[in-house]
Amino acid sequence: VYPYAETYFSLYLLGTVFALTATGMNQFIITQGHSRSGMFSVLIGAIINIVLDPIFIFALHMGVAGAAIATVISQVASCAFVLCVLFGKHIEVPITFGGYDLKVIGRVTSIGMSAFLIILFDNVMLISLNMMLQRYGGDNSDMLLTCNTIVQSFELLITMPLGGITAGTQSILGYNYGACDEKRVMKAFRCIVLLCLVFCGIMFLLAQTVSGAFVKIFTKDPAYIDMAAYMIRTYSLGVLGLTIQYPFVDGMTGMGLVKWGLTFSMLRKGIFLVSVFVLPPIFGATAVMFSEPLSDVVSAVFSGCAAMFLLPKLVAKQCCK
Repeated sequence: VYPYAETYFSLYLLGTVFALTATGMNQFIITQGHSRSGMFSVLIGAIINIVLDPIFIFALHMGVAGAAIATVISQVASCAFVLCVLFGKHIEVPITFGGYDLKVIGRVTSIGMSAFLIILFDNVMLISLNMMLQRYGGDNSDMLLTCNTIVQSFELLITMPLGGITAGTQSILGYNYGACDEKRVMKAFRCIVLLCLVFCGIMFLLAQTVSGAFVKIFTKDPAYIDMAAYMIRTYSLGVLGLTIQYPFVDGMTGMGLVKWGLTFSMLRKGIFLVSVFVLPPIFGATAVMFSEPLSDVVSAVFSGCAAMFLLPKLVAKQCCK
């Protein structure tokens, strides 16, 4: 497997600067109210990647290298579109140079640092999860690692849209928090949680009922299908807890209350990491899958209590300034 991974990753890294620029600068389009343009920038990359993959992989016989090159080209296209919009004449706040304010830069960096740390620890969590599967999986360790990759693909179908919902509402919460409109802040939170609850409820049902069909996209081996489907069902048991955790963490960050959002995010990740290293030695390798629902449920309880008791006080304090 390693030669394929090395080939893909070595080429993929060439597009990193374009991918990060497209993703990061796209937020400057969305926050100015041009969500369609922001969505279009994502679609451009996705469609180009989907079209070029079979051409490079099969028609040009480039294999894994072709898949990586297709990805890089799609990232360049998305980046070019985003920069064209932000340097264009039809955007309210285009990219300019000069007039930098260190205080503003510091505040922006603090908010961005929160997202950076969250993503950093997400990667640490996944690495730890794979390590424990390999260590305690015995002769089935390779199969468990493969199945976990499928599990994480399914998990992205939950967390990416969920993160899009909560990130998309950060500006609404931040605006009303800054305007000291306590009623609208709390109403917005309720609406966001309800929307997340509906989405997570649907994904929970899909995970528990049709996970096997999803796994068949990746493999036809019955043993892999059964194991990966079981792991998906287990890993997603606490997904309803995310309906509180995601809105609270992203909402607090959007309102500039970075330390609170980061604290409750790290709480969830801390519970996950502890569970990852404690459960397999006691209950076996596959028990590590319970780390996710355990962290989701426990963190949701703490976040829910904070949303009920802490959030109104913080909003009221802002209104008293």
